[in-house]
Amino acid sequence: MREWEPGGWKREWTFTPAPFALFVHTPLCGTCQAAKRMLAVAEELVPDIGLAAANLNLMPELAPLFRIESVPCLIVKRKNGSWSKQYRFPSVVELVEHLRNERENE
Repeated sequence: MREWEPGGWKREWTFTPAPFALFVHTPLCGTCQAAKRMLAVAEELVPDIGLAAANLNLMPELAPLFRIESVPCLIVKRKNGSWSKQYRFPSVVELVEHLRNERENE
């Protein structure tokens, strides 16, 4: 999972082909660290969905833009331009199912 840089995230979001998932986190959040490890496994199982990470502390403008209510947050960009958010990271199996469903619903 590639970490976004604060200056280039708008370009990345605009030009990265969908489906695409963005993991929004903060570095001191323990739940975020656990979710990041689960996403690393899910990324291996669903390699055709691009996955990046964004530190909300470095990019606070993401919160109002995507209406992020808490971290960790997984935002999935769809081919039609819409996007979905997920705050629950219960298991790798559920994350993989969610990503596969997003891919198939394109």
